[in-house]
Amino acid sequence: MTVIRLLEKSIDCYFACLPRKKPDHLTASKACLIAHRGAHDNNQQVIENTDAAFARALALGCWGIELDIHATADGVLVVNHDPTLMRLWGKKLAIKDLTFKNLRQMIPEILSLSEVIERYGKRMHLFIELKAPFEAEAILKNTLQSLEPCVDYHLLSLDEPLFASFSCFAPEVMLLVAVHNNLAAFCKYSVQKHYGGVLGHYLLMNSSKINLLKSANKAIGVGHVDSKFGLYRELNRGMPWVFSNNVGLLSQALQELQKKV
Repeated sequence: MTVIRLLEKSIDCYFACLPRKKPDHLTASKACLIAHRGAHDNNQQVIENTDAAFARALALGCWGIELDIHATADGVLVVNHDPTLMRLWGKKLAIKDLTFKNLRQMIPEILSLSEVIERYGKRMHLFIELKAPFEAEAILKNTLQSLEPCVDYHLLSLDEPLFASFSCFAPEVMLLVAVHNNLAAFCKYSVQKHYGGVLGHYLLMNSSKINLLKSANKAIGVGHVDSKFGLYRELNRGMPWVFSNNVGLLSQALQELQKKV
């Protein structure tokens, strides 16, 4: 585990234990809970970015799902976080070197983006993360033609130059995903280049950045919020989009908040 990841886990534990004011019913009703890589779990009984994870997210009442895509050798966009099959599936193979038919024969659980759209499009908002380098913009545009940009889906990237190279999509559908050292820059890019908004770590998304984005009518999302008190904090701050790796717990917390007394 890296030093940064260890620090993040320590911060998460602190915020999970720090009591927060209970949000009111109206505030809770506006929450948009998004399952990061679907509603998976740490023991991999439900594997990330699979149909089981997305179906569970839908059953838990999630407003949206986040997923990652890569192109196969024959130009099919498939859902997997890593460019290789090693971490999740134990195979030292790169997705870009496999045809979709060969990939499906080896790993039946890996979905195409088209399958995700068919099963979950318009039922949950799709946050589709693109990994650099990404050279399948035209294929992506064609795959998404049944959905309405911004209403049904957004595109995500950690690499602003990737979005800057696009010509088939309006910048409003593009959301920059900030890491530890570039959140301020991404907020400025979002305003200057008319991107849709910025997603960032809940601790780094402070009031000045929130005010900048809100004043420019940009979308804001925070992750990864994985505890009840963490959820309370973000709802009380007016965060519209909450990304989580623990949507089961957060869904239950939201249901309790939304019960009318």
